[in-house]
Amino acid sequence: MQNMPDIMERERIHVMLVEDSALIREALREALDGSSVASFDGFAAGSAEAIALLRSRRFDMVVVDIELAHGTGFDVLQDINKPDFPYPPPITMVLTNHAYVIYRHRAQALGVKYFFDKSMHFDEAIEAIEKEANTLLDGNNR
Repeated sequence: MQNMPDIMERERIHVMLVEDSALIREALREALDGSSVASFDGFAAGSAEAIALLRSRRFDMVVVDIELAHGTGFDVLQDINKPDFPYPPPITMVLTNHAYVIYRHRAQALGVKYFFDKSMHFDEAIEAIEKEANTLLDGNNR
């Protein structure tokens, strides 16, 4: 029975959210509050702040909006793809109100795995985060 708490306390993946809307940040945080596999451990409202945080510690996944208070989500995605990025590249997701085809193509060229429209696919984005978390946790035997 001594191992039971270890099994019950399964580690969560570390997700960073790059979003300038406090309302959306709170909604996403609340949506993952009940998750046993993923949590938002870092937040940034602009690209420079996001890049600095991503370079200071490792995240398993990054969820970015395209339009930010300062800079864009593309700035963040480009930095993750640089050869000098200090960690394994996190899984990337775009969650935006600007779900234009040209943005989707640009995001895919930068290696984005998921691209969602906030107004239409919010729940699907949360499901994708949890799916990826389960895959990472099962695959890495954390």
